This record gives sequence, C-alpha cells and structure tokens, in this order.
Amino acid sequence: MKFSKQTLAVLKNFANINSHLLIKQGQKLETISAQKNVMASVSVTETFPSEFGIYDLNEFLGAMSLFEDPDLDFSDKSVTISQGGNSIKYYAAAAENLTAPPSKEVQLPSEDVTFRLNTDTFAMIQKTASVLHSGDVSVIGDGSQLKIVVADKKNSTSNAFESVIGSTDKSFQANLKVDNLKMIPGEYDVTISAKRISKFKAPNSDLQYFVAVEADSTFA
Repeated sequence: MKFSKQTLAVLKNFANINSHLLIKQGQKLETISAQKNVMASVSVTETFPSEFGIYDLNEFLGAMSLFEDPDLDFSDKSVTISQGGNSIKYYAAAAENLTAPPSKEVQLPSEDVTFRLNTDTFAMIQKTASVLHSGDVSVIGDGSQLKIVVADKKNSTSNAFESVIGSTDKSFQANLKVDNLKMIPGEYDVTISAKRISKFKAPNSDLQYFVAVEADSTFA
C-alpha cells in the first residue's frame, strides 16, 4: 500500500489535533483531541485491512519520510515501511492506550446558524489572530449582518479584525477558540448549534470537523 498525497496531508493535519490515531478497518480516518473539543473524520482512497493503533503520529510520519516513495504492509501488530532493500518495522499501539473518537457517529443537536466560510476568510482568521495576539474568534449575528470577529473578547478595546460574510435575521454570538480551528486550509460549510457545538464540512468531500463552541456564547 502507498499513501496518496491527500492521505498524507490528512495525517499531518490529524497529528495537530492528537498524536494518537486509531485506524479502523476500511477507508475512514477519525481523530479527537485529548480535551475532546475537536473531532475530525474523512474517507480516504486507501483501504486498511484491520485496526491499527499509532501512539505518536508525528513519529510515524517521520519514519515514512525517511523513504522517498515507501510501501506500507500492515499486519495486526506492526506495519513494515519499506523501499528497495530498506525497511522499518513499526509496532502498533494497544487501542486502550489511545484517545479515540466514540464509535457512535456525532450528530448536531440543532442547526441554528449556517454559512459558507471561504478560503480567504479562513486564512485571514489565522493570520490576524497571530498578528493581533488574539485567541478568540466570534461568529456574530446582529439581526442584520453576519460577521466574523477576531479579538480578545474579554477586552472591549482590543484590536480587532472584522469580516462581514452575509446577512441574518438572528441575534447571537458564537465564540470559538482559534487554537481549535485545526482544519486543513480551504473552504467550509459551517453549521453552529446553540447547544455549543459546530461543524465545519468541506463542500466537495466528506472531510468534516466538529468544534466546541465556548460556554459564554449567547443565542437569542
């Protein structure tokens, strides 16, 4: 088996969410942060023959990077990463030692706010949060405009980035942590539930992230 560039990009992204990864039999990859406030899933082109646990995903990816075009041969207890006459035998971690998503599929309890977050706006959130030293991003509806604000929500006079992304007849403020926006850069259809959870789904694939909405958010 060889990993596609897309699968490698997913694995590198998932490593930013959690160093643990429990690969299940089939084509779906899932991960969840240690704090259980970010969860992600996607289907890949590769088919995994059986469950396989990885305790340190960055280490696993580092082992793969030692080869220019590696083959991977999975067994129950190890995977052999090889090219030519060289190989690394990488042993599986026990599932009980890993933080893994629940087996039951997550469903939003309600869909109270929906919008398309384009690639440029997503990138600006990350850039302005870094420049302004802000860890907070808010999706705000004032009964007319729908906008995204990056600022220190505890300081009313802090420097702020604001982007109007649409219109709404609702009044709310959904607060998220910038550190929880660990998505692969791109465009996402965003759904926010007043029950304090949000979903970011890529429009052209089943790649999706569930992100906790902060407790101090308000919904009319």
